[in-house]
Amino acid sequence: MLVEFLEPAHIEYQEAIEFYNLQSEGLGDKFIIEVDRTISIIKKYPESFCEYTSHTRKAVVSIFPYNIIYALHKNYIEVIAIAHQHRKPNFWLNR
Repeated sequence: MLVEFLEPAHIEYQEAIEFYNLQSEGLGDKFIIEVDRTISIIKKYPESFCEYTSHTRKAVVSIFPYNIIYALHKNYIEVIAIAHQHRKPNFWLNR
C-alpha cells in the first residue's frame, strides 16, 4: 500500500533526523531505520495499530519517543504527523 506524508509530517521527520544527527553521529540514521521499520509494519497491517482519534491510528516508533499518526484511505496510508511523545500533545489535530 502506498504511504504519503503530509508536508508538515515530512518536515517533522526531517527535523527529528537533524536533531538526532546533532546529538550523535549516526543516530539520525538509526531514527530513519526505526521509522522505516514502523512504516513497513503499518503497510502490512494497517489496521493493527490502535485507533487514536475517530479518523486516525497511532504507531509507536521503537527506541525513540515518537509516534506515527496516520489515516487509512481506500488506496493509501496518509502520515499526518511524526509526533514526539512528550511535546505539544495533539498539535496535529487540525491537519
